[in-house]
Amino acid sequence: MKAVYYFQRYIFIGMLMLFLLPIQSWSQEKRIKKPKRKSKIESVDNFVNHSFELYHKVFVYDSLIKAEVEVPVEIEDELMERAERDADSLWQEVPDIAEDISDAPFMRQAKATFNLNRTKNALNFCMTAVKAYFIGTEEDEEDD
Repeated sequence: MKAVYYFQRYIFIGMLMLFLLPIQSWSQEKRIKKPKRKSKIESVDNFVNHSFELYHKVFVYDSLIKAEVEVPVEIEDELMERAERDADSLWQEVPDIAEDISDAPFMRQAKATFNLNRTKNALNFCMTAVKAYFIGTEEDEEDD
C-alpha cells in the first residue's frame, strides 16, 4: 500500500512540473544580450553596436505595448526617428563588412561571425516586431 502512495505522489509531482514549468518559461521573452567581446574589426563592431541600439529601442517599445501601456505620441515619434537613424547607419556599415572580415586573421573572423549571428537574431526580432505593429498580423486582418 505504501508503494502505491509513493507512486501516486511521484506521478503528481511529475505532472505538476510538466504543466507549470512551461508556463514559467513562456511568461516573459528574454532580451538578447549584446556580445561581450569585440571582434576588433571596426566595421563589424560598428554594425553590431548600431544593431543593438536599434534592438534596444524596438524591445522597449514592444515591452510597453505588450504591457498595454499607452505610449504618448511624442515619445513614439521620437523613438521612430531614432530607429530610422539607426537603420540608416546600419546600411552605411554593410558594404565594408565582407571585405574587412575576409582580410582579418582567423580568430577575428570567428569572433566577427559569432557577433554577426547574435546581431542577426536581434534584427530578426526587430523586423517581426515592426511588421506586427505597423503592418499588422493575420489575426488583425481577420477581425476587420
